[in-house]
Amino acid sequence: MDPALRSGTSFRDFSLDQWVEYIQSRHWRSIDMTLDRVSMVWERLGGKRSACSITVAGTNGKGSTVRMLETVLGHGIGSVGAYTSPHLVRFNERIRINGKEASTRDICEAFCTVEKAVGDTPLTYFEYATLCALWLFCRHSLDIGILEVGMGGRLDAVNIIDSDLAVITSIGLDHEAWLGGDRETIALEKAGVMREGMPVVCSDRNMPGSLEAAACAKAAHLLVIGRDFDVVREQGALFWHGKNPRFPKSWQSIGPIRLPLAGTHQEDNMAGAVAALAILSGRLGLDIADVLEGIGRTMVSGRCQIAATDPLVVVDVAHNADSVCSLVDFLNEHPVRGRTHAVFGALRDKTLDGILRPMLPLVDRWHLAGLEGERGQSADELEGRFRAIAPYGRIDCRDNPKDAYLSALACADRRDRIVIFGSFHVAGDILESMNRAP
Repeated sequence: MDPALRSGTSFRDFSLDQWVEYIQSRHWRSIDMTLDRVSMVWERLGGKRSACSITVAGTNGKGSTVRMLETVLGHGIGSVGAYTSPHLVRFNERIRINGKEASTRDICEAFCTVEKAVGDTPLTYFEYATLCALWLFCRHSLDIGILEVGMGGRLDAVNIIDSDLAVITSIGLDHEAWLGGDRETIALEKAGVMREGMPVVCSDRNMPGSLEAAACAKAAHLLVIGRDFDVVREQGALFWHGKNPRFPKSWQSIGPIRLPLAGTHQEDNMAGAVAALAILSGRLGLDIADVLEGIGRTMVSGRCQIAATDPLVVVDVAHNADSVCSLVDFLNEHPVRGRTHAVFGALRDKTLDGILRPMLPLVDRWHLAGLEGERGQSADELEGRFRAIAPYGRIDCRDNPKDAYLSALACADRRDRIVIFGSFHVAGDILESMNRAP
């Protein structure tokens, strides 16, 4: 039992930290991929949804795509809620209402309401969080709800909502133990967010064939980057082009588009977001000026983020092979005269080979960080796995991300750069410590 409950504290008096601790303890597994339990509780809560719902699935690029959609749609189009995961620093980051993080008070009230509906039904941490977000969206009577899938799609808690449009971003190898060991199988799990007769936008340039087959089987209207829409550079400026008659004629060419997010991979994420907005433009009363203005204001923490400049500090949540390759592309496009220090930590269930090998030629010194929690691993354990891939090289081991970052800072001079990657936990812990620094 939770210590707070043993001491007589009621749910109504729980702090957000106590709620987070409590919901982490409510299920014997951190991941339990079924929909029956969460669907049952959602029905007890009323089972309503926003007037327009958008679901975003994929391996990489989901969070950036959600933020672009949220920023554009929140610019005078209607009331908008966005649900993303995981968070970097605060749980509140997961639930945004009209461009602002949900208040701690609102989240605690939502958890209290969800808990009453749960009864004896065991829910995972993510299922609790999802129901909390959905309840808050209903409470605020939002016009538009944007939901990021946590893992996969077919059996993800977000998929209890029948969306009006789905976006599937790039598909790669991650969470293979739950989703399958190849892109074709993983794509089928992502395809679970499709609905019959509804539009689906895919921003993966190498889309697995299984996704197309799933769309045909479900009679979903699939729109694919490179075939139905694209983003191109014309005289150094970005333009989006729609090639499918489902897009309004006035939206066939949009630009120039200012994209503040760093990395060329963000151009494809932007293309998918604009395609989704074009499809919904008539229904939502959205015009091109709204898109240009909103995309130009989009910012997302932890995505090729320049967090400091003396020395240069790059923070990225890259935690699988494809996302690390995108990070490497960004680093190669922005070389430094000095050395590169990597602050790296990873969850125990991650396959390290594809994550580490692309970075090895760039890094002069590694600073490994231990991570706590059920899926965490110590720095010494991580070093053993690292040495199996790269027997040579300079390595420092620290108990936690903050100490690993301080180790890198102590070694770096002004011409060097520090690259922080491997996990949301690593990026979040270090960003939090940097924000607290005097």
